[in-house]
Amino acid sequence: MTHVNKYLATAVMAISLALTGVNAQADVTTLTFEIVNNTSEPLKLNRSSWDLSLAAPGFFDVDPYSEHSYEANYKTSFGYPRKTPATLREVISYATGNRECTFTTALRVTQSFGVFKPALSSTRSASATSTGIDDVKCEARVTEKTDKVPLDYSVRFTMG
Repeated sequence: MTHVNKYLATAVMAISLALTGVNAQADVTTLTFEIVNNTSEPLKLNRSSWDLSLAAPGFFDVDPYSEHSYEANYKTSFGYPRKTPATLREVISYATGNRECTFTTALRVTQSFGVFKPALSSTRSASATSTGIDDVKCEARVTEKTDKVPLDYSVRFTMG
């Protein structure tokens, strides 16, 4: 075997071992919720996927004409191997009387080939819909984001 062939064989073996040795990288993505209450009534968290018994009573409530922020942490993995996009999706709703807003946010991460770790491309979205008996103005938008793993971001949800 010539010197060049040995070098190529060694390089191919090193890359193969590196690629097969890469485990899915586990991180914690932090999603910050900013809830704005523009109504004259207090807002109560009506629905979410969280175990609400772990929070103090009233922790998620928002007083009239005020704001409340809190963070939720999600275990995420953006490493190899993954053929489909990784998606983090959260749906919450806030209500007061017969008025309710359902807020949805999503983080979608696609991977493309990288030598030792995947190249990531992420998109974030936020939407709001009036879902109560009485109509109310609902708005949602992504306010801050990081482009590096763990891809933390903030959403601002407004009711009223």
